[in-house]
Amino acid sequence: MFMSGKWTQDCERILNEIKKSTKVKGKDCLDIVRMIRFTLFAPQRSVTGWIQWADNPDVMAQFSLEELKEINKNLAELVSAFVEYDAKMTGRTEMELIKKEDKTQRELRKKAQGKKDIFYVK
Repeated sequence: MFMSGKWTQDCERILNEIKKSTKVKGKDCLDIVRMIRFTLFAPQRSVTGWIQWADNPDVMAQFSLEELKEINKNLAELVSAFVEYDAKMTGRTEMELIKKEDKTQRELRKKAQGKKDIFYVK
């Protein structure tokens, strides 16, 4: 076990479940979708925890400058890899959907993309 805290015990259980799921044979599509959902909720849980830490100056003050730099570097690498994969898969799926669209739908989509909206991450 990593540490004795409940959070880290839950992390270990999550990691074990993910490892077990990759070894199970004979899964159907629904089983795989269920595991994809489970796997996606794991980082969501961690990100929520990290945001709570980052929003709490008392917690963040416990880290040295070097530790904060290390945290930032590791999180940036993890998130970059995930966002790159997200863009790759989304782009591939969008291309397949575009191929299936009829001409009218394509024209409506192009008009909607032409509008200038403010972009932000929520």
